Amino acid sequence: VINQLLLASGSMPENKRFFFLGCCREKEMNNDHPFWTMLSNVSHFGVNASLINLDCMDKDTINKIISNLLCLSPRLTRTLSGIVHHKTKGNPLFFSRLIQSLNRDGLLWLSLSRRRWEWDEEKIQARQLPDDVAVYFTSTITRLPHDVQAALCVLSCFGASTECSLMQTLEGRLNMPLVAPLDVAATEGLLDKIGGHYRFVHDRVQESAYNMMRPDERCLYHFRYGLALASISMVDGNDSLLFQAVSQINRGGPAAVENDDQGKTIANLNLIAGKKAMDMSDFTSAYTFFDHGISYLRKNTWKNNYNLSLELHEAAAKSSFVLGDILSLQIVSEQVLKFARSFEDKLNILYITISAFAFASKIDESVETGLTVLSQLGEDIPSCLSIKETKFHIQQTQSMLSEFSEKDLLNYRFMTDSRKLFAMKFLAKLEVSLQMIKPAMQPIVTLKMVQLTIAHGLSLMTPIGFANFGALLTRLGDAREGYRYAKIARGLLEKINSKEVSGEVIAVSTEVMCFVDPVQTANEFHSQGHIIALAAGDVVHAMLNILFYSVNLYWSGKRLSVVKESFAVARRLMEEQNHAQFLYNFLPGQGSVFRMIGTDGEDANNIALDDERMEQKLNENNNPHQWMTWYFQKMYISLLFRKYDDMKRYAVKYFSGKQLKSWSLLFVHSAHAFYEGLVSFRIYRESNNSEWIERGRQAKTQLKQWASSSEWNFQNKFLLLEAEEAYCIGNFEEAKISYDSAIVSARAHRFLSEEALGYELAGYFYLEVGQKKTAMDYFLMAHERYHQWGALEKVNKLYEFVQMSFSAILPPSGIERGASTASIDSHTSNADSRKRGTPL
Repeated sequence: VINQLLLASGSMPENKRFFFLGCCREKEMNNDHPFWTMLSNVSHFGVNASLINLDCMDKDTINKIISNLLCLSPRLTRTLSGIVHHKTKGNPLFFSRLIQSLNRDGLLWLSLSRRRWEWDEEKIQARQLPDDVAVYFTSTITRLPHDVQAALCVLSCFGASTECSLMQTLEGRLNMPLVAPLDVAATEGLLDKIGGHYRFVHDRVQESAYNMMRPDERCLYHFRYGLALASISMVDGNDSLLFQAVSQINRGGPAAVENDDQGKTIANLNLIAGKKAMDMSDFTSAYTFFDHGISYLRKNTWKNNYNLSLELHEAAAKSSFVLGDILSLQIVSEQVLKFARSFEDKLNILYITISAFAFASKIDESVETGLTVLSQLGEDIPSCLSIKETKFHIQQTQSMLSEFSEKDLLNYRFMTDSRKLFAMKFLAKLEVSLQMIKPAMQPIVTLKMVQLTIAHGLSLMTPIGFANFGALLTRLGDAREGYRYAKIARGLLEKINSKEVSGEVIAVSTEVMCFVDPVQTANEFHSQGHIIALAAGDVVHAMLNILFYSVNLYWSGKRLSVVKESFAVARRLMEEQNHAQFLYNFLPGQGSVFRMIGTDGEDANNIALDDERMEQKLNENNNPHQWMTWYFQKMYISLLFRKYDDMKRYAVKYFSGKQLKSWSLLFVHSAHAFYEGLVSFRIYRESNNSEWIERGRQAKTQLKQWASSSEWNFQNKFLLLEAEEAYCIGNFEEAKISYDSAIVSARAHRFLSEEALGYELAGYFYLEVGQKKTAMDYFLMAHERYHQWGALEKVNKLYEFVQMSFSAILPPSGIERGASTASIDSHTSNADSRKRGTPL
């Protein structure tokens, strides 16, 4: 639970905080214990952890406590304190119990005549105490009445703290006194009765009570108590009681089962408890219940209890997959594939298997298995459609959908054909994997999902199909229509109310919405999608949502300190899940964040900044999309840091890789198009090669098309490309107007980073045409905006360029390296006034 909260913390509002307080015995845990592993990793989450060692008390501490307790001078209590320290070795629990027993046995008393506490040092000195705390408490408990001892034994079976109401319920079922005897134990100081709970004052007390039962009989007691509570929990529908009952039964284990029928009953109780735990997103407990349930199924269970065996194994496979326990998944999956009576009975396990393949970055195996299953279900996916054929099928599907209103789709009938329902699940699972390795097939899968929905009705997977259909239409240039289908997908998700697909639908539909709604607003849905997917156990789409969220934060100009933290949260999740496919698509972007901010000692060794290590990993992964991301980020950073030879080298590699046709559309692709245009225009000015100006114009045309659906997100980008094109062809007056218009648009639409870039590129333009004073004004404004964004390394590089180019005309104060330029407003008034006076 704590780990999940830590993962989600990066997406939580800043005013939400958790405080955890816990204790443990350090000597009883080795370095591999989950608790110590969590503590060692906690700093990576940006969480402060303080370790406080509670050692035994020394003589002076004990003397201070006794002095305060007895209201006497420390001088008067020093002898007593020395005796107590010698006998207890300073153990706090031993100390408190000894003081109580001394008072109870008349060795420490309040003298009314002297009006102070007195004690008998000789008798206290002579008193024999065991060396072990547990033995001491055992001897204490054995002096209590028999019914109190029995009640403490029962209570000890339920842990350190148990509801009083549970003991009352169990009292009636066992027909033995529990509540009154436990109250006696509380008055003796062995228990606390607080907030409706009985709580042992120390786990050593619980341990002592538990050890009073014979080891060979403990399992029978647990089993008996669990059975007594189970029947009540099922009648009352009390899930909490059910979990406690089944946990007690499982502590008894299969050895306590009397016959096969009882074993089957208990296996079914574990199945019910496990399903309820999964509904609560507690997959660890769920797997434990399912695993125990399987253990109660005896020989020939696949013959005698087929349906129960199948359901338990499927549920165990699903929960082990969510937990990343691939070995357990493999074991239970093999059992199903071996004993299943039909192909249909294998489908759930095959679905989990292809999910596990994808999760483990075995994308080829995942796709191959998925396509094979679909073929057996009668749904063949063509592997080599041309772009023209694909567009024809998209138009055909659009025509089919044109007969339905949004209301018709939201109120459409539900799918009932079991084979078609499974086909929809496998098609949905292939969406992301095909985008990675066979992008030409991905739109056919999307269209197949929409067509099956029209022909057979809605399924849980239908919202995924409609969300991806919206992305296809947006990719083809119809962002408004794509947005409409993304909204329909959200409406279908709300109607179907399936947690299983929520993360994926939110991930895809939010990216489509970013081409219409302001990205700063729409992107927040990814934050929600991350948390929802985590709660549903959908780790893949939890990762995708936090990845998209972080990347979009960067390209929307969010402060880089916020972006850096979001990237860190996303990376931790990907590394914890060991998801190489996502991680190495992500790391180049994180490297750009580091380079813009500048690196400290901790960041300097990050693989995201190590080109040699990154290229080695990319070679190992052999994923063309990862190489494309790498080349783009290197090209982008080289442009911003004026390393134009490197920029051209990476640009050539990037554009050669663009021949890989992808039908997916993400908001980051708009950033790709924007910087493709800027880089191309820059290379054209150096080379005069018409191929590059044509690439720049293609990018400008794409941004113009997107700006028609969202001026907010894309107008400033289009205007800046227009300015750069005008610069290339010598139309300087038009370039001046477009630069200022791009700056105004970026500021109005809150793209701080692109406002800074607009000022900087305008500065280079004015410097080139010989207007140094004007250029200086723009550079100073760029310096200020980059600083506001948090790009301190970029600020420093710009400072160095300005120092080198403008030393003769710099104001006396200059500009400070890595500092705000708020103090130089008087030198930027010309550029700022032109900006304000230029109409859109």
